[in-house]
Amino acid sequence: MQSQVRFTAQVEPGVDPVRSPVTDQPCVYWRLRIVERLTAGSQLVHEMASGQAFRLIWGERDGAPVRILVEPDGAHIEAPPILHRPGSPGAQAIARAFGFTGALSVEEIAIQSGEEIDAEGTLFDPRHDAGPFRTVEAEPELIDATLTVAGETLGQALLPWAMGTAAAVLGGIGLATWAAWHYHHGIRHAGAHAVRVGHLQNYVERPQFPHPRLP
Repeated sequence: MQSQVRFTAQVEPGVDPVRSPVTDQPCVYWRLRIVERLTAGSQLVHEMASGQAFRLIWGERDGAPVRILVEPDGAHIEAPPILHRPGSPGAQAIARAFGFTGALSVEEIAIQSGEEIDAEGTLFDPRHDAGPFRTVEAEPELIDATLTVAGETLGQALLPWAMGTAAAVLGGIGLATWAAWHYHHGIRHAGAHAVRVGHLQNYVERPQFPHPRLP
């Protein structure tokens, strides 16, 4: 059974642990936009996000909470970003974690467990449409989801990211940087930084002109 839905729910972590690479604190989802200053007139933008599935808790059924699966790779997830300016503890943490040596500014989105989310998308519930050959109980999933931290409009959440992306030109330098970092640090950070290396679209990096919002 599939139906278009719109609702407000609380976020719950998935099975795999997720920790913010900025604070090293547990969270449900994170996304980073790292602006690396190369010269006085040029910058390189690195974008990456966690890929672990999480769940939305929406009401109850038969006395138990209804949990709806969300795969972040197929969802639009928006929240107000936090800006970590060059030299700040957050920017320094990212420089250490990913091996950057130049001046960095970092925009971070981190969604915490228990946060309230406005959600919309296509709800697929295999329990109601699995047919007579169902052998494994599957949970409902929200497909093509748009998730926004409750109380923030989509425009407010998108603006800081859209401004940087609009001026960017596609490049591939930072992908090698990310791959090298993951190879050398993957064992030490296993299970801590929830990034899927196989999903390269999360790690697009773009050289661009100076960002109007950043120093």
